[in-house]
Amino acid sequence: AVDVQQECQRLTKERERLDYQLQAPAGKLAHAQFLERAPAEVVERERVKQQSWREQRDALAEKLRALGC
Repeated sequence: AVDVQQECQRLTKERERLDYQLQAPAGKLAHAQFLERAPAEVVERERVKQQSWREQRDALAEKLRALGC
């Protein structure tokens, strides 16, 4: 059996971690200087990383809603 409250805490902590991680690529991608100077593959890697983490965060948010957290 799954302890819903414990699972809510775990998922919330994971979502907070992803929110924190998303700050780094968002900060880089918001700076024109980074976009101008960084190689295209580095910029693309940051965009892919950001998108992946957003999708993970959104999936966690949906799980939290489903559990009624």
